Amino acid sequence: MIRRTARTTLVAAACGTVLATGLAACGTVQQLSAADKVSTAFEKLGQGKSFSAKLSLAATAEQIEAFGTATGEKIEKDEAAALAAVSLSVAVSADKPLKDVQPSKGADGAAPKTDPSLSSSFALTGKGGASLFELRQVGDRAFAKADLAGFVSLTGEDASEVDQLTASLPAAIQGALTGKWVAFDAKELAGAGAADVAGTAGASAAPSLDPKLTDGLTASLKDILNNDLSFEDKGKKDGKERITVTAPARKLANDLLKAFAPLTKDLPDVDALPKTAPTEIPDRNLSLDVVLDGGALSAVTFDLAQLEEKATATPLPLQIAFGKDAPAVQAPADAATITSDDILGLLGTFAGGAFGADPLGAGADGTGTGIGGPGEAAAPLTDAQVKELTAGGTMNEEQVRLYNKLGMSYQDIKDLAAMGS
Repeated sequence: MIRRTARTTLVAAACGTVLATGLAACGTVQQLSAADKVSTAFEKLGQGKSFSAKLSLAATAEQIEAFGTATGEKIEKDEAAALAAVSLSVAVSADKPLKDVQPSKGADGAAPKTDPSLSSSFALTGKGGASLFELRQVGDRAFAKADLAGFVSLTGEDASEVDQLTASLPAAIQGALTGKWVAFDAKELAGAGAADVAGTAGASAAPSLDPKLTDGLTASLKDILNNDLSFEDKGKKDGKERITVTAPARKLANDLLKAFAPLTKDLPDVDALPKTAPTEIPDRNLSLDVVLDGGALSAVTFDLAQLEEKATATPLPLQIAFGKDAPAVQAPADAATITSDDILGLLGTFAGGAFGADPLGAGADGTGTGIGGPGEAAAPLTDAQVKELTAGGTMNEEQVRLYNKLGMSYQDIKDLAAMGS
């Protein structure tokens, strides 16, 4: 059930993200005055120097349990509590309006460089807003901290095993897993990952898109949003305007796939998009509720009950709350410096915990090829295993080899691919 709920949540979040991106990019939508209000509200997000968004289920644990009962798939009490407590927040800030932030061209075909004035943060929080994981980037420096015991407790597992898992890690890494900030060079980590995956220290040239294709995409998005979306002004409540945006879900998804399909041929290692929408997207109208505060975007809410084949009177609202003029993302003080090797080892440790491998070295398949103790690598994948893992199209070769480098065994990666299929 938890996997199904997570997948449904991701589908809904993706729909909200596509809507937000499309409306902001297209500028004006000439259907209704309500559409103009929504379009303008999204545009305003780029006019400020900072932006924040928070994704969460706007429901109590009891409401989540009731949703499970109504849909015939029981949600355990601890699972419901975790879903009700967790939220994901993203924030960006710059020294100029965000709409004016542009990447600079890299030298000799290298990837474009991020504007140095742009800072960002990613945070996962649990009950009472307690920080479970946070990642910030300020310039070329990245900062991270986590509460591994808190995260394990949230998922209903035994937090006492955390000490055993982290006992042999360097002090700085142990600190990072108990809520202390660590700092590292973001470019160094990216370079290390690229070299490990490609088997070479040389950076590959960044892919470029045909301007005609990107212009065509913009035109297609405008047509899609004009033709597929309808807007209804619901008036004001508590001083805030409320507008419902409705679209035929499967038609919208198919139209978006068709619009983006031409771009994939210019992107290396990117599989062609499916020709039809996933079966999780129903062939009926779905609606988003948009809340505007003083003309600015305040929140977007999507009721996950709409995705159920059987109509249910029990709502489960997924909400993205937006903020403007948020505090600028700052570098934390007193962060201990660690290396890219430390980070790769840390990711391997997390991978082991996430996929059930024995911290003492036994793999999920019992063969001893899982995540070993800190610093131990998983058995390298054979070419035949890589071919099998990429056959379904869920992952490409680079992803598979990187996961293996981070300490995930063949069985771990196979389980991960199955979850995404």
